[in-house]
Amino acid sequence: MLATLRRPALALTLGATLALAACGQAGAPTRSDIKQVVQNYMQDQNQKAENRTLGLFDGPYDPANLDITNADCTAKDNGVYQCAVTAVTKNGTNTATLNLKKVNGAWTLVQT
Repeated sequence: MLATLRRPALALTLGATLALAACGQAGAPTRSDIKQVVQNYMQDQNQKAENRTLGLFDGPYDPANLDITNADCTAKDNGVYQCAVTAVTKNGTNTATLNLKKVNGAWTLVQT
């Protein structure tokens, strides 16, 4: 009898977890999510640099050379996560605090 009671409870818990994940409310951004956000930002900055130089020079960033080795995120107000991030590129290792929020299903940087 106890085993049959556990299975519906497990199914209910699993179903609730999957429902939250499907709604994009499963929690903090992953290292992969953060990497994608930073790479998008790098590409945007490269495009701005190229536009300012009339297309004669590329931007200074190499998004393909980025690796996020650590990300420790804490939930803040309004769905914002504050993340202490360690990034490694061919130029070295850097750390920064990034604020991210999921908007329309995609993680984005939030300026504070």
